[in-house]
Amino acid sequence: MSSVGELDEVHYDLEVDGEQVRRQLARKVWERGGWATIAITFVERDPHGEWKPPELALLRFRKLHGAWQRHAIVTAPLADIQAFVAQ
Repeated sequence: MSSVGELDEVHYDLEVDGEQVRRQLARKVWERGGWATIAITFVERDPHGEWKPPELALLRFRKLHGAWQRHAIVTAPLADIQAFVAQ
């Protein structure tokens, strides 16, 4: 997904061959001017089909010509984020 009309269209779920391999758990949107950041917590399946520990994705969007275009994405294990915040 490189651009969307509305930020509500941004979801992080993923299916491969009809099987869900990534599931979005929660999301939060911050928007200011022509920029937006979406924080999404998600889980992914490992090669054995087990769900891995939760991770956090930060997606940065910029509004150009009436559409939101993805500018950047960063992911990190949620446990690392929580440890950083607790310092």
